[in-house]
Amino acid sequence: MAAVLQVGLSRAEQREDRKLFVGMLNKQQSEDDVRRLFEAFGNIEECTILRGPDGNSKGCAFVKYSSHAEAQAAINALHGSQTMPGASSSLVVKFADTDKERTMRRMQQMAGQMGMFNPMAIQFGAYGAYAQAVSIDSSSLSACLFLPHVLAPSILHHITMSSF
Repeated sequence: MAAVLQVGLSRAEQREDRKLFVGMLNKQQSEDDVRRLFEAFGNIEECTILRGPDGNSKGCAFVKYSSHAEAQAAINALHGSQTMPGASSSLVVKFADTDKERTMRRMQQMAGQMGMFNPMAIQFGAYGAYAQAVSIDSSSLSACLFLPHVLAPSILHHITMSSF
């Protein structure tokens, strides 16, 4: 019986990402400045600096290449490679989030602002399974303690002593 080798594609390769998020730019840089920085890695289809309502740069941009390989080359060469004048840390170059990723991040931010927890973390983490088990055990114990006439006194004593 022959072994089968399976090779999977990364998330970026599956989606054929070509759009990059660029952070920690100098707020004085223009689209032309960003294009000049990124054009060495391939054909740029779009370059957009994010701006606030007042028209001032937010210090980040989106750059869209013709191919995934060009975008990956730019990430490999530029991410963390330099600190732009006026920026607080080195250049950030990564694949831009998808709509789904952006929506999930916004939901998490809103939940955090409202003092809520992330239900996905509780549901899937190892701690989540433990917390759920403890919650179920605690609620069972509480029910037993509030209904002592249902249980024989020796069982009630055993439950309360083994829980502490």
